[in-house]
Amino acid sequence: MQDTKLVRTCIDCDPHKLVLRRTNDDDSRFDVLLDLLTEDPTEAVAVTYRQSERFLHEWRERVDRPPRNVGVVSVGEQMRSSAAASAPLPADRTPLRGVADPTDTDGMRAAVTNYLDGWPSGGDTMVYFDSLSDLLAREDSSAVAEFLEEFLRALDTRDAVGYFCLRPAAHERRVVREVASLFDTVVETVETAAPSVTRPSVDDCFHVVADPRRRCVLDALADGDPRSVPALADRIADRSSVDRDRAATSLRHVHLPKLAEYGVVVHDRAADRVEPGDYFERVEPYLRRLRGADDDRY
Repeated sequence: MQDTKLVRTCIDCDPHKLVLRRTNDDDSRFDVLLDLLTEDPTEAVAVTYRQSERFLHEWRERVDRPPRNVGVVSVGEQMRSSAAASAPLPADRTPLRGVADPTDTDGMRAAVTNYLDGWPSGGDTMVYFDSLSDLLAREDSSAVAEFLEEFLRALDTRDAVGYFCLRPAAHERRVVREVASLFDTVVETVETAAPSVTRPSVDDCFHVVADPRRRCVLDALADGDPRSVPALADRIADRSSVDRDRAATSLRHVHLPKLAEYGVVVHDRAADRVEPGDYFERVEPYLRRLRGADDDRY
């Protein structure tokens, strides 16, 4: 199960939304579209990197009122092109168009706009792109940003609303910020089973960064990449007189639980790995203030 929460929006913003998928189940990509829509679209196009047939099956099973026109652009799969459906999700006809090359952004845009241009105007049209992360795995972030800018303009011209999914854990924080900057509205999906964490207060942030070992952990995670606990312990041992085993013990039993309590990091105990949490950015300004301290005791 997953829940959706608003991260950022603004008044009179563009209608397109970036969806940050923080769920662990990769199949949950099929739930995002259905959970986010508050109204049934008249026309809908989905761009999916895998399991296009299953995408259509899930849609048929869960929507109350199927769109009058629907299309699916399957990226990376070899298939023959077919026309968009003229009836709502017919059982005997698959409205699929294939883009064999997963880096062919021109082909993706053309496939989507061909659907939209072939349908009557005046309806509520939605375009769902299920994995920017798959595209970013093959293209650099600047090329993807350029594609998105052109793609969003194409949707604006056709009065279509876009939903674009991204897995933050798969990318550097710089890349996530670069993509997020293109959208006025950002939402995220999270596991509902995860315990809720209250946004840390100013006092909480000062408490989090007060300890030099916790600052060392936060410094190591500043680039957004996960780190193993042994690697973090080595980092602390290199900067102090504490040996590696004692540093690792204090991390696992004292400092990482404290950081996780405030939602600043996520500690995967099974993998013994740490990554930035939902509120990591909240403590970054306080961390920068103390980063120049030279007399820390670890």
